[in-house]
Amino acid sequence: MIGQPSPHAGKTLLFVPGSSFIHRINPLTKLVGLLWLAATTFMLHPLGMAAVAVAAFLFGVVAGAGATFVKRLFLTLLPLAIALFVIHGVLIEREDMIDHGFISVSPAGLNYMFGILVRVAALLTVSLLFVTTTHPAVLLKALDSHGVSPGIAYLISSPLLLIEPFSARARAIRDAQQARGLDLTGSWIARAKAFPALLIPLVTLALSDLDQRASVLDGRAFRARPFRTVLDAPPDQPWERWLRRLLLLAIPLQFGLVLWL
Repeated sequence: MIGQPSPHAGKTLLFVPGSSFIHRINPLTKLVGLLWLAATTFMLHPLGMAAVAVAAFLFGVVAGAGATFVKRLFLTLLPLAIALFVIHGVLIEREDMIDHGFISVSPAGLNYMFGILVRVAALLTVSLLFVTTTHPAVLLKALDSHGVSPGIAYLISSPLLLIEPFSARARAIRDAQQARGLDLTGSWIARAKAFPALLIPLVTLALSDLDQRASVLDGRAFRARPFRTVLDAPPDQPWERWLRRLLLLAIPLQFGLVLWL
């Protein structure tokens, strides 16, 4: 039997502890909602996708993850926006190119760029809302308590559980290599040459860690039974169960409606 850790106790790389309404929702409800929003986002007008992104961001701020949202969105969307602007707004020749002296810009290309950018922003923001308000261990317990196969549950939750240990290990390898004289503060060429010295130990340790984890799981009879019993499973209200059923039913209906229209 498996006990459930408090969502306030551990902090992973992305999870932000809190007691907001979003934190208290069952992880499966949030996961199904994420799948539904991901499917719905591709059917909406760019302005609708922008509204989804703004709403998810505001929910994240209310849940106390505003700083994480700003940092992750900035680091992800800014390089993407620059690349999309250069490719679709400047480099691709279109009939409506407008010459601004040293640069020619296409309004149609900018509209296309906006559509791609808001779609990525909506998906990224909704995904961030899920991972910042859902502890991976609690997600694992929710999957186990609903009869999901232990292998599938671990496959879904393990990437989120392993992000923090691998990040800490990468920082330790970086510090150790710097202590040995590796130059990580020079030019981009010097950093590129130093990259294998950081990557190879990390990959080697990761492969070794995977073998150790597999041995530990086998030693605990991880798949001895088709389902696992969970102590203190996350609360699951009746309205949440009905909401998940409706959202799962809505996904194929939405795709069918789009194809029909």
